[in-house]
Amino acid sequence: MAMTETGTNYRGLRIAFWFVALVLGASNAWAARFTINPDGISYLDMGDAYWRGDWHMAVNAYWSPFYSWLLGLFLKELKPSAYWEYPLAHLVNFLIYVAALACFEFFLRAFIRYRRASGKEFDEAGEVTLPEWAWWALGYSLFIWTSLVLITVRLVTPDMCVAGFVYLATGLILQVRSGAASRRTFVLLGVTLGLAYLAKAVMFPIAFVFLAVALLSLGSIRKAAPQIVISALTFAVIACPFMCALSRAKGRITFGDSGRLMYAGCIDGVDFLFPGDTGKLQCVGEGLPEGVDETEFTDGRKLLHPVSRIFDTPPTYQFKGPVGGTYPFWYDPSYWQEGIKPRFDLGGQETAAMRGLQSFRLLYLGVFLQLNVTTGLCILYLWAPKASLCIERALANWPLMLVGFSALGLYTLVFVVYRYIAPFVLVLWVGAFSGVWMPESKGSRTLMAVVSFCIAATTIGSAGSYAVRNLLASRGAAPVYWQAATALKELGIRSGEKLAVVVEEPNGGGVTFVARLARTQIIAQVNRPDHFFSAPSTTQTQVLQAIANTGAQAILTVGEPPRSAPEIYWERLGTTEYYLHHLKEGHP
Repeated sequence: MAMTETGTNYRGLRIAFWFVALVLGASNAWAARFTINPDGISYLDMGDAYWRGDWHMAVNAYWSPFYSWLLGLFLKELKPSAYWEYPLAHLVNFLIYVAALACFEFFLRAFIRYRRASGKEFDEAGEVTLPEWAWWALGYSLFIWTSLVLITVRLVTPDMCVAGFVYLATGLILQVRSGAASRRTFVLLGVTLGLAYLAKAVMFPIAFVFLAVALLSLGSIRKAAPQIVISALTFAVIACPFMCALSRAKGRITFGDSGRLMYAGCIDGVDFLFPGDTGKLQCVGEGLPEGVDETEFTDGRKLLHPVSRIFDTPPTYQFKGPVGGTYPFWYDPSYWQEGIKPRFDLGGQETAAMRGLQSFRLLYLGVFLQLNVTTGLCILYLWAPKASLCIERALANWPLMLVGFSALGLYTLVFVVYRYIAPFVLVLWVGAFSGVWMPESKGSRTLMAVVSFCIAATTIGSAGSYAVRNLLASRGAAPVYWQAATALKELGIRSGEKLAVVVEEPNGGGVTFVARLARTQIIAQVNRPDHFFSAPSTTQTQVLQAIANTGAQAILTVGEPPRSAPEIYWERLGTTEYYLHHLKEGHP
């Protein structure tokens, strides 16, 4: 079917794919209903702070606010019990997934409309491109796969929000390029980019790529400039209030610190978890007297709010500062790492770039079952009379290519995570398939139909098998974190009390997940449990005393502690793998 044929809108096909998308998305959300992730705890804490009006705690330079607003709104209005809190977070994720699906349909519809308008060129040249039904099938199947496997609704993160805004903004740019844009289109583009920035700080620089693409898509820059100014001003109206709040809190101009801290960690080698203690930039100010709040790195940089080390061996830390949340260290890492300034390091940059390119190579070679898409695309390109012409025609859709490659290039320079790049990969796939063309013939049409069907079927099959595996793995799933939190209360730990943890890394073993449901706060940590439990009982007692001096009422750990210090009593929290040691008098 040529792109100019408009006799059907393939409503039945679209309904079928929506049904599959909703079923698979819901099954993944259900399988993960009792789970949570470290970032999710911070977003839940932020949501609470925003909706109770605690602006000082809510404004955060590391985590962006939009997603926390959504989570906080549902928690505020529905007031779930501790048992239902994490399932509710996954319900919110599922609803965002549905909204992102609607945004993707808007993008795909705009793309098909744009291709349909240019279809006469192919008809007159005696050529055929992918039929319209194939675009719907390929588009929906790739959306389902990238959303459920790469982004995954199992994680409580804003990545699905970002994906929806990327699809929406790209669809609006296609409207601009097709000449169907009105002033309202440019206003919506600014709104979309502003909300995307509020969902994730990395979208601030990427927003300017979208604005530049929209400017160039109108042909005449002089004619387009007034329209783009509308988008830019709308973007600024939405982004600037939060930027001003961040800049005021930090005492410097910033749109967010997540990028600069990630760069310092991945390129400069600063330890992202305890930057004043380990890593390439070693701290020279350990053991500073009480009241000294500056730590200097060997290269002259200073950490203004270092995590307090209250015991040397095993390393024991106190999170003493104005930061709130269940786990203050992870609630706002930018506070504890204030003073770290990224510096260009050629060797580190080369390593990060190679690591990023390796991630992309694995993605496209099919480690995540994308080999079917790559193989299908190669078959279509190589079957065409000139593969080079296919590439040329794909590049003619340069707005898609520029948006996709700009984002991928930005992440490659620092750190690549599949859920970050998923929507941009999908936009690039659409752009790549837009280059397919063949001479008019029954064989060409048959080949296109067969390849498109096989790609869609295998992609949906991959996403479906992933969902089934998740469901099977979650059979008999129990609300372990809720059970442990309930046991904490039964042992006398009240809401608002302070805890310490003995775990290998921040959020290790899910201790923060338990603390969140118990409405307690973690203020101290032993981050080498192997050293702690193998130390003499006198050393363990000294560590416990140092922790008790922080104001913590009890210590939480994961896994049954060794019996090396029998005088230190650990009580199991119900039937879970969590154990508690009371520091208050009157307890064993």
